[in-house]
Amino acid sequence: MGKTKKILIIVGIIVAGIVLFRGYQVIKARKVQKSDEVRKIPVTVEPVQQGNIRDIIYFNGDIKAQDEVDVFPKVPGKLVENRVKEGDQVKKDQIVAMVDRDITGMKYELSEVASPISGIIAKVYNDPGAGLSPPTMSMSMGTPIVRIVRVDKVKVLIDIPEYQTSKLKKDLPAKIRVDAFPDREFPGNVSMITPVVDPLTRTTRAEIEIPNPDHLLRPGMFARVNLIVSEKKNLVIAPVRALLKIESKDYVFVTENGMAKKKELKLGIREEEKIEVISGLSRGEDLVIVGQEMLTDGLPVEIEKE
Repeated sequence: MGKTKKILIIVGIIVAGIVLFRGYQVIKARKVQKSDEVRKIPVTVEPVQQGNIRDIIYFNGDIKAQDEVDVFPKVPGKLVENRVKEGDQVKKDQIVAMVDRDITGMKYELSEVASPISGIIAKVYNDPGAGLSPPTMSMSMGTPIVRIVRVDKVKVLIDIPEYQTSKLKKDLPAKIRVDAFPDREFPGNVSMITPVVDPLTRTTRAEIEIPNPDHLLRPGMFARVNLIVSEKKNLVIAPVRALLKIESKDYVFVTENGMAKKKELKLGIREEEKIEVISGLSRGEDLVIVGQEMLTDGLPVEIEKE
């Protein structure tokens, strides 16, 4: 092998070594740069809004008729005829049944049984031939013939806990929902409040009156009552889903210049999925509503569309 060829081989080896070393340095630099980068946390934000919020107390109860009357015979005897059936509408003083006194050896005219109110026949208790008796001092129950209800208005009785009685007053508006009409709210109002607190349950009884002109609400239906105690307007409000609770304190995250910022809040009344913010947020701030569980103060974020 000639001297020149040897020199060329040595130079090639040196050049290859330089190239390999340079490549190693580039790869190492890229790894260091990548390790120094902090991953941005994807979040969804919405601007903080102002709005109205209502202080609502929630109750359950059963629908009851405006008036409900069991009709009894005036004299003892045998039911001769029912002149009405369940579901019939009757007027006050309309005859609903006929009763025969049925005393051996005696002859009496049939006794008419009249409705004391206008309403709907909710129940017919007996068939013809049944023995009947009126309420008496010795036997107070008696034998009812029919039950009549008036449902142009209905009511719900609710029990108010003692600590909430200060919020209660007559004519407070209410919203009522029933399972039969899940997409409809029926308006009502507080029509009666008992003046005493039950010492056993520590509650006060209140009555919610509900107009029912179409007779859609029926006695016995289960009702959910939202009692609207007050309404505040033009407040800073936040969605409940944005809140984080840490050591009994409430926090949210907002974004500023691509960074997460943790903010402690003082909260007020809540209405379903929104809540009053007394302090800690301002209108227009970008509030994190998705992804806040992954954040810490000062962490870079990447804003995504919801």
